[in-house]
Amino acid sequence: MEDKNKTAAETTKAKDDFEAYKAKYGKLYRVNATVEPDDSTTVELVYLFQKPATASYDRYVKSTAQSPTKALRAFVLDNVIEEQHQKLEADLEEYPALALSVGEKLLNMLGLSKDINLKLL
Repeated sequence: MEDKNKTAAETTKAKDDFEAYKAKYGKLYRVNATVEPDDSTTVELVYLFQKPATASYDRYVKSTAQSPTKALRAFVLDNVIEEQHQKLEADLEEYPALALSVGEKLLNMLGLSKDINLKLL
């Protein structure tokens, strides 16, 4: 029974934290990522992001020519809320490809689409 109370308390704290973050940052986006580093391990990661600003996107595009991996990592870290920056940075050290997955979702918010068609008329 104690575990249920602890879980309920954690859930309440998470909701309170989310409301505080929402008051501080305005519109937020939750990104849930499931990482499977091996066949028997599944890691659930959750982060809160602000919608990327045009300036952040411009910095990403400008730095992509030098190092696409570093540029995407910087773009992702630039848009996570301040309170989760260190957690995300540590997770990116352990799971470097996570930046690609999360970055793609953030770029989708700015209009990146996989479903574009071009037809010669």
